[in-house]
Amino acid sequence: MEIHIKFIEKISRTPKAHSYRFSRPPGFTFQAGQYMLVRLGTEANTVHPLSLSDSPQQNFLEFTKRMTGSEYCAALEALQAGTEIKVQGPLGSFYLKEEDTSLVFLAGGIGITPIRSILADLAEKQDQRPVVLIYGNSDEEDIAFLQELSNLSLPHLRLVHVLQHPGKRVAAHTGFITAAILQMEAEKHLHNATFFVSGPPVMVKTVEEHLASLTVAAAQIRKDRFFGYGA
Repeated sequence: MEIHIKFIEKISRTPKAHSYRFSRPPGFTFQAGQYMLVRLGTEANTVHPLSLSDSPQQNFLEFTKRMTGSEYCAALEALQAGTEIKVQGPLGSFYLKEEDTSLVFLAGGIGITPIRSILADLAEKQDQRPVVLIYGNSDEEDIAFLQELSNLSLPHLRLVHVLQHPGKRVAAHTGFITAAILQMEAEKHLHNATFFVSGPPVMVKTVEEHLASLTVAAAQIRKDRFFGYGA
């Protein structure tokens, strides 16, 4: 489904990542965690898949992108309020299902965007399921949605940060998401949770291997690989 939407505003999330909000057409619906193909022009390099980072209850559509200096990012930065663009979707199956009784989210960098959508949706619905979010980044400045995630109204949310270069403001494991961290922070969920893994392809593959080493079944894992980091 292709629709026309109008740019509203840009919101900085980190020094390197920004959210772009657009009008939401009447009647348009999506499932938290899905993405859309966002076209900013007529050339092939002006279309890119972007996850919806807002919850389905909002009256706007929001996409959050890490800025890479690419032509696509430059086109995003050049948007003026009221500019109309085309988007196609919603697409993808990275969303909750009725049988998901407990949830473990594993995000790397800007891979947090579909997970942020799901968590915001859960908070809107006052969901009571146990939730663990393990969120890996380079350093504190790189953590998108830091305050919002910390303040989410989810009574059973456990938020765990993993930073390659920890600072003083955020309590975090040092390095990358490892099997040891997964076992420490999500041990009681390993054999009954649904695992949502989102981030760069290398990160997703590595986390999959860690989960397999902890005997987590492949059927328990849903993946969202963020290809095209330079786009």
